[in-house]
This record gives sequence, structure tokens and C-alpha cells, in this order.
Amino acid sequence: MDPQGKIAVVSGGNSGLGEGGVKRLLEAGATVVSLDVAGTAPDGADFVHCDVGDEQSVAAAVAEVLAKHGRIDILLNNAGIGGLGQVASAEGPGDMANFRKIIGVNLVGAAQVVAHVGHAMTKNEPSGPDGERGVIVNTCSIASFEGQEGMGAYTATKSALHALTLVWARDLGKFGIRVNGVAPGFMDTPMVAMLPEAMVTELLADNEFPKRAGRADEYAAVVDFLIRTPLVNGEVIRLDGGARPPARTKWASS
Repeated sequence: MDPQGKIAVVSGGNSGLGEGGVKRLLEAGATVVSLDVAGTAPDGADFVHCDVGDEQSVAAAVAEVLAKHGRIDILLNNAGIGGLGQVASAEGPGDMANFRKIIGVNLVGAAQVVAHVGHAMTKNEPSGPDGERGVIVNTCSIASFEGQEGMGAYTATKSALHALTLVWARDLGKFGIRVNGVAPGFMDTPMVAMLPEAMVTELLADNEFPKRAGRADEYAAVVDFLIRTPLVNGEVIRLDGGARPPARTKWASS
């Protein structure tokens, strides 16, 4: 799908990877709406407040986009939060409230956005030679494949989102809607800005090449490829410099 002239929604679009996606879509000629809980949308994009973990908030945000623009052609399903915590230790059980919080945003929230936006996309007029009605790109993670110690809740959400990408492609294919995903490794985003430099160095040591953090514009370039390439469907592309994380870092085991 050519983004030129299309209506694109980006959840979590006010910062980090989502902001990179918003900027790329704007450059491609799309009208872009950022759904987020805080911050300011990049110049040129609309901002609609949305808590993806609250289905009523998602429904209201999607309704607001439809009321203003009439349709949604592209969804970058990106909103998410981080979090660490072992499932149990000698001191007691893990923090299950935090576990539920992460799952509520990263998994249930992601599903709620796809449910409401996907339904709206089924009403679109087909476009292009393949008759596409919509394109959805999920932000998965390197943790979709190799979760490290202490990353149980985050890994649960991102591995599930990886698996659901194909399921949702199968659910929505009959309507001319494609679903793909991007699985970033260590990226230079506000979510990791507070990590100690020594920890970042250790995490990047596992990259084959290049041994550096990824950038939001590199993530956005993969999103752009997935949006524009009709034959790619139900796939998740790793964006991690060939990294295969070990079971734990020195920081997690210290």
C-alpha cells in the first residue's frame, strides 16, 4: 500500500519508535494520528489521547479518528511499556500486579487496538491492484524470540504478539487486510535512556554487526517496507544486528 493520501494511526506515536514511524509516514504523504497517553505528537500529526489498556478509551479514540477522517488505512500498533521482575525468589513470589499491568498494556492493549481499527478497516473501499483495505504492523521485540532472566511479563506479551501476527493475518486476510510485525533489538529510545552505560555496552556486545543501538528511523524504514510490499503478510522481521541474547546479563545476575 502506498501511504500517499492514506490515513494512518500510530499508537504510542509521541516518542521513541512510534515517533519515528509517525515521521516516516508523514514524509510518505500520509495523514497521521498519534494515539498516546502523554506528550506531543510530531509536527504535522494529529494527537488523540488514548490509553490502549482501556477498551473504552480505544473505542473512543478510533471513533474520533473516523469522525474526522472517515477511515483508517494503516495502523502501526506500537504502544507498550517495559518492566523487569523475576517470577519468584527466595524472598517471595514475584510482583503479579506488575505482571498484569504489563500484559494489560502490551498484549491486551495491542489486541484492543487491532480489534477496533481492524473492524474499521473492513469498511474501507479496496485500493491498489490487490484491493487492499488496510495494513497493520505490530511492534514485537527481540524478546519475542529470546526472553532474558527477569523479563517474564515483557516476553510473554511480545512473544504472544509475534504469534498473533500470523493469526490476525489469517483473521483479516479475507477483508484484504495484511498484518506484519517488526521485532527490534536494543534501540535508542526513551524507554532505555535510564540504563547505566556499562549495562548498555554489555547488551550491545551480543550484536554481530553493527555493535550499536538501533535508531527510530531504521525501525520506521522496515515499517515502510512492510506497508508497501503486498506479498509480505503474517511475517515478523527481526531488526537486531544479528543479536541472540544470552539467558541473563551480569546486571541481572548480580
